[in-house]
Amino acid sequence: MEKDTFNINSQIIGRCLEGDVKAQFMLYKNYSVAMYNIAVRITGNRMDAEDVLQESFVTVFERLNELENIESFTGWLKRIVINNSISCIRKRKIVFEDIDGLSENDHDAEEDFNMNIDPAVVHTAIKELPDGSRSVLVLHALEGYKHREIAEMLSISESTSKSQYKRALELLNTNLKNKIYER
Repeated sequence: MEKDTFNINSQIIGRCLEGDVKAQFMLYKNYSVAMYNIAVRITGNRMDAEDVLQESFVTVFERLNELENIESFTGWLKRIVINNSISCIRKRKIVFEDIDGLSENDHDAEEDFNMNIDPAVVHTAIKELPDGSRSVLVLHALEGYKHREIAEMLSISESTSKSQYKRALELLNTNLKNKIYER
């Protein structure tokens, strides 16, 4: 199945490189939902995510000839979306604070999550987090980046990335508990 997907993407990308507008639309259609979801999780709102998505695909179609390996297309596209999302939140002047007093041995907020929570409630709670904490949470927990990589992407220290992640988990945990009790 993966080989079939690769062959289809390879053909579509080849046609995009030739300027085929229908192929560009097919590529957009194949990836837009997943990339939008990444953008909305990082930016925290639909309007910014839509702008990021549009900007990202414009970049992709302008720079597609720079892609050295078609097999790495998905990762390349994802990185463009993440970078554009980060640029978007930087424009809002987010502040990443190194939170004193948090250590690796502090209470692990991840353990408090109730796995029976509606995903829509979690998604809403994530969107309500402050930009800095939300960005680190999404990049680490949902996109799988290491704190070292996040620190480089966001131009912050690794310890700030870790403390923002801890803060995000604690805020998310509190918000989810509040939303459960509101029901």
